Amino acid sequence: MTQENAGADAVLGAVAGVAGGAVAGAVSALKAANSVMDRVSESFSSGGGTQKFHVEKDTVLKAGKIIYSQYKLLSDEYQDKVDLLRIRTAGGDKVTTDVVEAWNDRLVFHADSYGNRISAYIDALKNLSDQLEASARQYGFTEEEITATFGSKL
Repeated sequence: MTQENAGADAVLGAVAGVAGGAVAGAVSALKAANSVMDRVSESFSSGGGTQKFHVEKDTVLKAGKIIYSQYKLLSDEYQDKVDLLRIRTAGGDKVTTDVVEAWNDRLVFHADSYGNRISAYIDALKNLSDQLEASARQYGFTEEEITATFGSKL
């Protein structure tokens, strides 16, 4: 966890201790989600997002279609929804403002925010799709077969 996340956790923890109830539940949910995202992020930073693998000629287009379609689906959905990740301030009091800022830092603003982690995952899918496309070209598939699998490059 980064220093920024530790600071956000401290603010959220302090608010949860004072406010209790719904805020405490929200903070607990945020910490659980953060734990999952930290594990995903660690897999990318330890090489999980950049590992190479071998595909055969008879599987490269099948694998490519799956990876490319997941890349496109997630990329399109993320672009449509990324603005919804940001929480708008509901009140002007100091506690509310601090909590909203801490959530927004974790959700979208910091380098290791959930939004940026999702974006890194999308980039990893795109890179993998590009590698599979290059492999398909090396295996001698036609441009028509490649375009049908990986879409057209406009």
